[in-house]
Amino acid sequence: FEQRLGFHRKPQPYIRDMELTILDYVGLPEGSILSVRSGPTRRQSPLPCSAPFRLPPGPWPLRIDVLGLLGKTNNHAVLGDLLEDGVCKMPLEGRDGRQMSVTFQIGGETRSKSFAGRSGPKRDAEADARAYLDTHRLHEFMHGLFELLLRERPEDPYEFMAKRFSQAASMEAAALKISQSSVSTATPSSASMSLSSMSPSRDSLLTAMESFGEVPEGSYKAIFQSMRGRDFARLVVAPGEKVGSIKARLESSTSAPVSAIQLFWLGEMLPNDTTLEDWFVEAGPVVLHVVLSYREPKLQHILTGASEGGMRLWNPADAEQVKELPLSVSSAILAMCVDWKTMRVLCTTFDGRMQLWDIGKCECVSSIVAHSEEACCLDVDWENMQALSGSTDGSVKLWCLKDTTFRCSGISNCNVTVDSLAVDWPGKRSYIGLRNGVVRSWDLASQVTADFEAGATAARDGGTAVSGMAIDALGRRAVSGLEDGHLIYWHFEAQGDCAEISPQPSAPSAPSQSPKVFLAHFSALRSIVAQWKDHGSRALVGSDDGSLSLWRLESGECLARFARHVGFVWAIHADWAKERAVSGTFDGCVKIWDLRSGECLRTVQGHSRPIRSICCG
Repeated sequence: FEQRLGFHRKPQPYIRDMELTILDYVGLPEGSILSVRSGPTRRQSPLPCSAPFRLPPGPWPLRIDVLGLLGKTNNHAVLGDLLEDGVCKMPLEGRDGRQMSVTFQIGGETRSKSFAGRSGPKRDAEADARAYLDTHRLHEFMHGLFELLLRERPEDPYEFMAKRFSQAASMEAAALKISQSSVSTATPSSASMSLSSMSPSRDSLLTAMESFGEVPEGSYKAIFQSMRGRDFARLVVAPGEKVGSIKARLESSTSAPVSAIQLFWLGEMLPNDTTLEDWFVEAGPVVLHVVLSYREPKLQHILTGASEGGMRLWNPADAEQVKELPLSVSSAILAMCVDWKTMRVLCTTFDGRMQLWDIGKCECVSSIVAHSEEACCLDVDWENMQALSGSTDGSVKLWCLKDTTFRCSGISNCNVTVDSLAVDWPGKRSYIGLRNGVVRSWDLASQVTADFEAGATAARDGGTAVSGMAIDALGRRAVSGLEDGHLIYWHFEAQGDCAEISPQPSAPSAPSQSPKVFLAHFSALRSIVAQWKDHGSRALVGSDDGSLSLWRLESGECLARFARHVGFVWAIHADWAKERAVSGTFDGCVKIWDLRSGECLRTVQGHSRPIRSICCG
């Protein structure tokens, strides 16, 4: 379960390092793992918790998760013995006897086969560095500063940043003298807004509360402010009043329709069908932040799948949840394809299942265990009801979906984790992006295969590895994202040229053009979507640094950069015709973007766990 706790509204002394000591617990099964999250920091410990949780205090809710142990490594597993070319597949012992494994890549300096661990002093230094950054909230400040810089675009950016640094220094000094209740409550996804002004002081807040006069017992004296601290309205809110009703009362003050108003408390978006009591807000004075979204999202639906299992359908106009499609077995949704005309979705999961759902009825029409390991990518031909699925076990399977049943009509074993798929359905040829950077061509009719390694070779020459890929099945080209933040745009096959793989080694096919390499980010690029055209192809990429960027592939020109998420960007989907995109990240947050301006149109706290797949239409 997940419990959300608000901070007390009473004035408290400023706390630099918050320590939570678990005194007692009731109803938690033995062997559980208690996970506590405060803002961007998460700490975990098996029960009983002998040591306190050390966390940074903040204006965000405290989240507590109780986790169960599903599997673990064998006591005799040695990392060095499992290494092969820097890739390690670690077998796990499932609690229910199920076969499990984790595959990862070892980076950093070259080690001996014994794989000596990191030294104690170095590990302590890293822990101290993380503690220092958390104490002063430097990650949030720097992310917010650059987001605000790109939004404002001042003539003198250095003077602009110097002013913000000066303000931050004043706030740091003042933080030692003021109570925690005066800390800014801006949403993490809009951290840059909080740089413009501090939250109201206690004196000014008390003065504002006096203007309400006498109110019914148990009611809220609510002050509604923008992220920059400008007051919109002051309303008395009844304990059971819905957020949707509060928004309707704000229409005259904001000159915006209800669908364009979003309310935040302590960084959490408040859904229309909830009350302040549901969010553990204590009766009395409260400051709520208002975000106005005047731009039309143009999208009709957003479907998200997350690590906790199940899918959620959202209305982009008001950022409200419409439906939830729960799985009978909790397993992360790793890939999905949606037919919005018939409101059907085909999805694949962490435990290797493939399921067909009727979104309108919230009903699972058909389900099958498609792979022995994670089924991580998918491509569907809805017109002819056929699909292609790929897995970390290295298999790619062709499926017939007619009559709402799943029948496997072809298998290709790659022996390498499958990262992405692209299919030319009329031409009956698929292209498989492998985790090692190779693109494999698979003729669905003749079963002939061929490998193309120009992208993988370029990555090796740069001393890095491929972390993500998007493939053009018609134009025989691909864009590969690398662990070091570079993009590689390359052509892998001439039209009609496909050589069969044989046991005898053969010379790799020469690409028609030399790969183009350019720096996109300074962190790994794990999610990429591309608009393929004869001229002017574009790629939208998401990085582990929490930001997105849009690129013109032929010239390597950056067309737009997008404000940061708090967490890795693991899922992206773009509607190129409408110039809109949606992204989902590690913190469970969904954002809707205008591809032309780079503006964030909506922010939705969609899930409590990382979002692994997303579709819009």
